[in-house]
Amino acid sequence: MFQNLARLLTVGAMAGTVAVAGIGTASAKSSIEFQASPHAQHVGQWFSVHGTGVSDDSGWQRFCVQEHYGTSGAWQTVWCGRIVDPTRGQDATGYGWVRAGHQGVLELRGVLEGVQSSTGGRTWIETESAPVAVNVVR
Repeated sequence: MFQNLARLLTVGAMAGTVAVAGIGTASAKSSIEFQASPHAQHVGQWFSVHGTGVSDDSGWQRFCVQEHYGTSGAWQTVWCGRIVDPTRGQDATGYGWVRAGHQGVLELRGVLEGVQSSTGGRTWIETESAPVAVNVVR
């Protein structure tokens, strides 16, 4: 009886290892495009940003815009587009406006987030665009 139990545990452990190894070998495909214009702006003025993205790594997704001043520091989310389901052929998109808050170099980027459900919940970053610099002047 103990031999059968030991054999069963060994088989179960091996099956678990195979499943975990299989997860690590898959590679997700994702793409993102992001644009901001113009690349020079006056303090207090609004300018347009837009982007699109898709990843086959998760179910629900949304496109967000993040910003920070200078070339370091934490990225802050400015706004996010609506949540979409890419299995229905939808790309996550976002089109909106960002205000130049103060003088300096404002960096913006597009971020494709995975979302827990169609109504929101936990989010995580799937992929991000290269930063786009906007020179904010008086």
